Amino acid sequence: MPERGRGAAPEDGEAPDAETASDPDPAPDGGVVVDGATAAPRTDATAEATETGTETADETATDAEGISVPLPRPGIVLRIARRETRLTARRGWAVALTVVFAAFGLLLATFSGSSVAPTGYEPVVASYVELATYLVPLAALAFGHGAIVGAAERGRLGVVLTLPVSRVETAIGVYAGRAAVLASSVVVGFGVPGLLLLREFGLAGWPTFAWFLFATVAVAVALLGLGVAISAVAPTSTVALAGALLVWAWFALVHDLLALGVLAALDGAGRFVAVAVAANPVSTYRLLALAPTDAGGAGLAAALDGSGLSVGALVAVLLGWVAVATGVAAAALRSKRT
Repeated sequence: MPERGRGAAPEDGEAPDAETASDPDPAPDGGVVVDGATAAPRTDATAEATETGTETADETATDAEGISVPLPRPGIVLRIARRETRLTARRGWAVALTVVFAAFGLLLATFSGSSVAPTGYEPVVASYVELATYLVPLAALAFGHGAIVGAAERGRLGVVLTLPVSRVETAIGVYAGRAAVLASSVVVGFGVPGLLLLREFGLAGWPTFAWFLFATVAVAVALLGLGVAISAVAPTSTVALAGALLVWAWFALVHDLLALGVLAALDGAGRFVAVAVAANPVSTYRLLALAPTDAGGAGLAAALDGSGLSVGALVAVLLGWVAVATGVAAAALRSKRT
């Protein structure tokens, strides 16, 4: 084990070894177990990271000037994601989200058979999109707001960061694990009433419903990424929750109203509409989910002609939100003190 003078602290309860201290690449002493896998111990190449528990020699590339570049390892990220999935499922998040989505979906599917409610796939999907526009982003942000700061307050994040796992890997793994839970809840929750629609209306319009599920999963994981980013930036869970609610109110309620006001003042501007839609993942979702139907011609969608936004562009916008949110979460976690 390296001496303190060389920048590395000895493990608790373990005395420094003179032979190890003189060896710049000490042999593994058993490593650290991460979800059943043994990771190599720290070396001098990551002396500074030993104090913060964020980087190891296996995950950094050091140039001649000593600048280290984190290299997330897919195997470690996958282990962290599996662990996060188990923890959130054990705490009841998966069941709770699935029940909420299924309950609202069943209500709409049931009422769709009455004489005053919409019938057929397209009207029901349009009703589902209006519901999901408010419900899914709120659920995703609530699910993500405590992912980092909540674990830090419970002391669980500090334990994870003492392992040879970088903070970038931790952020990506936590996000991926929660995204798997949320996506499964969306598919199962809305899939149950989807089976009733299949029985009622047959296979003719099923692709429209399947496209709705795809778009809903896409916006759910995008907003979850924003929730995890807020959780990584916020100092406490209370601040994270307040930030998540403000983000939801902006995207679901305020943004489109302001965009429509500016659009009216500009007397129509296709490029501005494209920017306004791309700046709001909820607006992007609404247009994407309603693309196969005839119900997407209101609001900003009515001014989209000539804006250059296609279905592929809308999908790319949501993927871009996922990438940006994950990057912000990773960067914030790297600078976070636990």
